Amino acid sequence: MGSGGRRLALIGGLLALCAVVGGLLGLGIDRLAGPSPSPAPVVAVEPPLAIPVPVPAPLPAAVAPVQPVLPALAEARCPDGPLPAGPAPRCRSFRVPSDWQRPDSLPLDLFVTILPALNGAPAADPVVLLSGGPGQGGSDDLRGTAAILAPMRAGRDVILVDQRGTGQSKPSLRCPGLDPLRYWFGGVTAEDATGCLEPLRRAGYRLEDFDSGQSAADLPALRRALGVERWNVVATSYGGVLAQALLRIDGAAVRSLVLNSPATADATWLDLDRLTAIRQAHRRMMEDCAAQPDCARAFPRLGQAVERLAAALDRRPLELRLRHPVTGRETDLRLDWPMLAGVLALRLGSGDGMVAVPALLDRLDRIVGAGAAGRVDDPAILSLVMPPPIWTVLDSLAYGLNLTVGCRENRPHIDAAAARRAAADLRPYVVAEAVETDYDAACPALGLRPVDASFYRPATSDVPALILTGAYDTFTAPARAEAMGRSLPRATLLSFRGLGHDVLGASQCGRNAAARFVETLAVGDAGACVERLLPPTFATRP
Repeated sequence: MGSGGRRLALIGGLLALCAVVGGLLGLGIDRLAGPSPSPAPVVAVEPPLAIPVPVPAPLPAAVAPVQPVLPALAEARCPDGPLPAGPAPRCRSFRVPSDWQRPDSLPLDLFVTILPALNGAPAADPVVLLSGGPGQGGSDDLRGTAAILAPMRAGRDVILVDQRGTGQSKPSLRCPGLDPLRYWFGGVTAEDATGCLEPLRRAGYRLEDFDSGQSAADLPALRRALGVERWNVVATSYGGVLAQALLRIDGAAVRSLVLNSPATADATWLDLDRLTAIRQAHRRMMEDCAAQPDCARAFPRLGQAVERLAAALDRRPLELRLRHPVTGRETDLRLDWPMLAGVLALRLGSGDGMVAVPALLDRLDRIVGAGAAGRVDDPAILSLVMPPPIWTVLDSLAYGLNLTVGCRENRPHIDAAAARRAAADLRPYVVAEAVETDYDAACPALGLRPVDASFYRPATSDVPALILTGAYDTFTAPARAEAMGRSLPRATLLSFRGLGHDVLGASQCGRNAAARFVETLAVGDAGACVERLLPPTFATRP
């Protein structure tokens, strides 16, 4: 998988959008949200009050909050853009210390969006969403997120938090000077990383304060400032890491927990089980296609397409020209096999994005087999390599936060060279030497202190939990999520045979089951849908 591939975990099922449906937290699924209401007047809030924040239990990674006095939520303007259906969002700014151990540390202003309950009479226990990434802000796509969480929002407010460094929160850890294609397809250098993050250091901030432990410590303070006694936590992908940290420090305030294709604190993108899942997803796709008469008839040469393409593109990469759908900026790209292998792995493993892969593989196989030379302008191939909605996500991604978390929490936990050697036999499906090369360059240059070893221990809690996984997931290995369930004795696991990463983004059945669980603390017959058991139905045309 390419060095930029990892941050697709924050996008999750967005690639499934290119196969008609899906999208992590609804990115791009405006068709489900209905017409946008007219902007509503700004809703006044109470004057800011000084709110004492009690000391939570010790956090992982040695973050032990002290007892600062913080202002309450202040009114803020909501982002421009399409509004979700229903009552207008309310937006707030919330000031927290950059280091919870030092109350006099430089402040951060977190951006918070509240989507009011659709019935106008919200329950006392709202839903709070922990987004993926790291690097995705809760406010990045209000309309799509509201569509995904509409069943939960029926009778509860939904709280979206722009984690420190992301979205509208200040300071921002976006890297506006870095071309997103450099971290999407690889090529990030040490100079890129320091150029992105050194201005933050020069302003007096410590990069170590932009990690999962500090982000988790923000949440109990926010909960109290909102006047919420208990809430229901929905966490997608990397959000699962934050959820586990939150359980340690404020677990008594979590009424229910929905873990949507969750990541675990000890998992990295170079783990052998995750890289093996990529090869398994390829094989599963071939077997599922062969078992469907229409797919088998349309693509009789699918079985060896990966091997043929790998050999051909290793000899001679394709030449593509990518065009930004908004700015019109064009970029020439040499598509070699390691890059394509990464794109295919992510497409296979996201939401229901695998449904188009046989047709796209076949199209590529025919183009390359015909001896195509020079530039390839096939729209289907261009949309495979760079789906148009991805541009928007990359433009808003707080890539600097991805680096601080990755270099502080993920990379110190593994021997990258040994991990790549262990995965050598997975080629051509996995090109391990092309995975996380941005961390190879960035982490030594940033020199961040690793988190404490306690960060990696599973959180144990008796909170009622629902864990959603997809059999095709190539982002977070389903076995890891199942293992997480063993530390949550009241967990229910629902697996989906024909889905990959981000079940909520791709499955109405998953959304209904999660909403039922939040309402009743049990899934009931909402999890008995046939959709859970069916393999994907593949498209026979790109």
